[in-house]
Amino acid sequence: MKRFLAPFSVIFVIGQSFAQDDVTPLWQAFAKMEPAGIHDLYNDLDLPDTISAAGEKFYVTWESSDTLFLGHDGRINGRLVGENHEVTLTGTLYDNVIGSTETKVNKFKISIHGFEPYSNYLFAYFPANNNENIYYALSNDGYNFTAMNNGNRVVAADTVSIKKGLRDPHVLRAPDGWFYMVNTDMKSAEGWASNRGMVLMRSRDLISWEHSTVHFPDKYKGKNFANVTRVWAPETFWDDTYDNGDGTKGRPLVYFSLLTNDGTISYDKVFYAYANKDFTDLEGEPTHFFDRGKSTIDMDIVYNPVDQKYHAFYKNEGDGGICKVTSYSLMPASGKATGSQWSKPSKALQQTTEAVEGAGVFKLINQNVWVLMYDCYNNGHYQFTTSSDLENFKFVQDTKTSGAFTPRHGTVLPITAEETAKLMKAFPTKDFEPRVIDIPDSIGVCDGKRVVAPCSGTKIIPYVKVGDGEWSETTDLTVKKGANVTLGPHPWDGKIWSWNGPDKFKSTDREVTLKNVDGDNSGYYTVVYTNETGCKSQAKIKIVVDDPDKPYVEEDTTTTRIAKDNRKFIRPLQINGKPVYFDLLGNRLKAKPRNAVTIQK
Repeated sequence: MKRFLAPFSVIFVIGQSFAQDDVTPLWQAFAKMEPAGIHDLYNDLDLPDTISAAGEKFYVTWESSDTLFLGHDGRINGRLVGENHEVTLTGTLYDNVIGSTETKVNKFKISIHGFEPYSNYLFAYFPANNNENIYYALSNDGYNFTAMNNGNRVVAADTVSIKKGLRDPHVLRAPDGWFYMVNTDMKSAEGWASNRGMVLMRSRDLISWEHSTVHFPDKYKGKNFANVTRVWAPETFWDDTYDNGDGTKGRPLVYFSLLTNDGTISYDKVFYAYANKDFTDLEGEPTHFFDRGKSTIDMDIVYNPVDQKYHAFYKNEGDGGICKVTSYSLMPASGKATGSQWSKPSKALQQTTEAVEGAGVFKLINQNVWVLMYDCYNNGHYQFTTSSDLENFKFVQDTKTSGAFTPRHGTVLPITAEETAKLMKAFPTKDFEPRVIDIPDSIGVCDGKRVVAPCSGTKIIPYVKVGDGEWSETTDLTVKKGANVTLGPHPWDGKIWSWNGPDKFKSTDREVTLKNVDGDNSGYYTVVYTNETGCKSQAKIKIVVDDPDKPYVEEDTTTTRIAKDNRKFIRPLQINGKPVYFDLLGNRLKAKPRNAVTIQK
């Protein structure tokens, strides 16, 4: 989708230019209308009713072209599953000068982020220089991982590689239904200049892998690429512009760093080549992609739809640290030199003074939050940082690496609950209970595709205990007067909790204790949980205290909605926290009827 620039920051009139401060206040307000995040919208838009410019206030109204997805108020009503959907938002700006009828209309293409049907995270890595095989680990939050397969390897290097060593695994989920993995074909015991190629692998299920090797001295015999001393840390990126010649588009682009011993590539530079259709070989000769003028390795590229840029992270080999470059296009403009598409290098991005390498970048599930992780290779641990814009990173934690989990340079990718279950069946994983994120309820259909509610609430498991007793899962509890009751719902690692209950009870803790209860404590305790995607879920726990002095009486909360003309009964229903209305015949109404009233029985 094309980027819409704020209009009229400069206006040209008969050869003269006027700064924005020189244009009318109405035009200045017009230039401020574009909402934030419209190229990949995760959260509701904050649409203003007024916009101020040059000391004047202008009124603005908004209209969505499709309220199934986006309301006129900027609230996201629905999403597609696994893909974005575009809606046109029209803003009309009104001049508030008395007697003026001048308006300015601005239209914005809003790309509503699709619901990502993933629940867990898979970490593919190799564990040590003396154990260059592929291992897996699982996580529910993207930071804390449990080794799979009882701590044993999932791919044996001596079955797939020439050097009998696999390092730096990178896994790509591609839109053609395949997972693509590339690895450095190397055994470090033979020295850091012993690597001559890579291993290409693909799988439908992350369990069974097809594999091929690319040995540069054989493939490029008679050319300078035959003289490689290392082909390090290959990765793949799906190029959806690649023409396959059969009416389809899209192919894995494989990029890697190269060094030769003949002087033609005198320091490590990043090159690329496209894989062939079956992912068994590279097509053509490697092409220069990027270098910083000195040794450049471990590049990892992601595309951010929010700013519509490619972000390429890399290690400054020899100098230490992780930097990045950006570009609006994966390839240089026609006629321009290779590598010219990239920006100037950023500052160092790692949040540590330790030596780091193997940058890996992934996005948290259904959140506009990116994780930059890197291998603190001298001290045997990984460090995780986060960013909302891929520019400014904040330290989160150093991953505990002990026992079976000791990762080196690898990849993290989101996976579905079904994929997690199959992986755990193939590779038993102790002490890990996978989180399951359900796809939200369907609210409609668009072009034959299911439209779902904006987010999926996390199921609340209502655990309670009396005194020092055992936890029990219940929503209905009767206790004696004077007892201590503890409410401790799961998920235990939840984000935001909010309680309301009898006798003005309120709390924002997950686990709460009611001490020395009496009849005033009887009633319903409502807990609302807000998960990491901002979606809310709710549970009610009923506690009845056996207190003869203050017996519990169930409150009658029955309500009926009835139209004033007595011809329609309006029955309210909550879908994802929003009321929808139906008439007596069960037909869904577009909005709340204007003549509806609520009558308390």
